[in-house]
Amino acid sequence: MAANKFWKKTELTNLEQQVGVALTQIEQSLADAKNLKLSSVVDYTAKINAKKQVYLVYIPHPCLSVFNKVSSKLLPELEKRLKATILVVAKRTIESKWVKSHRSQTRPNSRTLTSVYDSILEDLVAPTFILGRRTRVRVDGTKFYRIFLDEQDKAELEPRLDAVKAVYKLLTTRDLEFEFRRDDVFYSKRGASKKVQRKQ
Repeated sequence: MAANKFWKKTELTNLEQQVGVALTQIEQSLADAKNLKLSSVVDYTAKINAKKQVYLVYIPHPCLSVFNKVSSKLLPELEKRLKATILVVAKRTIESKWVKSHRSQTRPNSRTLTSVYDSILEDLVAPTFILGRRTRVRVDGTKFYRIFLDEQDKAELEPRLDAVKAVYKLLTTRDLEFEFRRDDVFYSKRGASKKVQRKQ
């Protein structure tokens, strides 16, 4: 059963078996999750010295739109069943601008290092949106990125931010700092069909 939830993968680790079984059980109450496939699951608990278990789930990029629709319901259910912090990232490829099979070949913007790093961060903080990004330089010359998130999602996001910072640092070597602020503009929530206006 668990192997059916993984994309082109038959031999699963014990952790992947657990995640696959949990996802199969959630499908019974969340029909939209049936089309969601996984690529692999990595345990980052020891790598970031976390007190709570932290699992990074990779999904195929074509399944990202499916995940965005169900992320607000799927992530809490997975974390409840696995008793761990679950972070989901779509698999992406970074292409070098110097490697070409033909001299007229151009690299898609989505395959650049900056675009891939920004997209990874958007996946990690799902289902909320990033309202703004700022690049800052400390007195000692080191660089960090200040990320602004929606204040209304603070309660559900705050316990996960330490894990997001540590995992993102390992994946990209970038330092992050998060801030919450109110957003009064029109927005479209992931998975929502209508636009909603913030209450004053």
